[in-house]
Amino acid sequence: MLFLAVFCGFLAENFREHQVEHQREKQYMITMLEDLKADIPLLDSTIKDWEIVNNSIDSVTSAITFPLNKIDFPKIYRHLNSALNYWSFRYNDRTITQLKNSGGFRLIRNKAVANKIIAYDQFSNDALPNIAEQHGQFFLNTITLRSKIFSEEAISEIFKLYRNKPAPSSLDPWVDSLIKKNMVPLKPENQEILLFEFKNSLTAQKRDYESNMAWGYTHARQKIKELIKLIQDEYHLE
Repeated sequence: MLFLAVFCGFLAENFREHQVEHQREKQYMITMLEDLKADIPLLDSTIKDWEIVNNSIDSVTSAITFPLNKIDFPKIYRHLNSALNYWSFRYNDRTITQLKNSGGFRLIRNKAVANKIIAYDQFSNDALPNIAEQHGQFFLNTITLRSKIFSEEAISEIFKLYRNKPAPSSLDPWVDSLIKKNMVPLKPENQEILLFEFKNSLTAQKRDYESNMAWGYTHARQKIKELIKLIQDEYHLE
């Protein structure tokens, strides 16, 4: 009888522990869903911001036409702050960090869910940063060329009014006066060569976004949506 009582007590305690672990597992899934749902608008906002950047890149490159006297410098200056803006996406890692640090992954009984969470974490910490680092090299190259060709004083004056948004074409006379006031001391032949390099660099920067960063963001969004659906289905959550 004593043995039976001890055994039953052990079973009851074991049952209670499992119940507590199941409750913790479900709570992790609730907060994981919250993190994933918060990631979607952040990612969508980042994509929209990059669309603005790329539209301004198009405006700048279309304004650089040769020979030199055909180049629309006011248009270039109006779009430079927007064209050379830089955005990044960082996923919400609150729950994933807790799962890692507390050994919480062992509580996730559903291996399909656990594997998808791990895959999303790896993609967000490896693939996306590597893609962004590569794109950063294109960006830095373009920034270096900008400082050789354009007046940072004029760019800063426009930035004070419009920050990273394109300035309206109605400001062309004012922008033109800024350019003349802050002339860059370059010989025409050197200016033309540098402008050609700058246009090439911007074009390469946009192409890298369209072929790499856009791919990364598209796949990140797909992984988020798949993981949300899987957690909702497996844990009966909304």
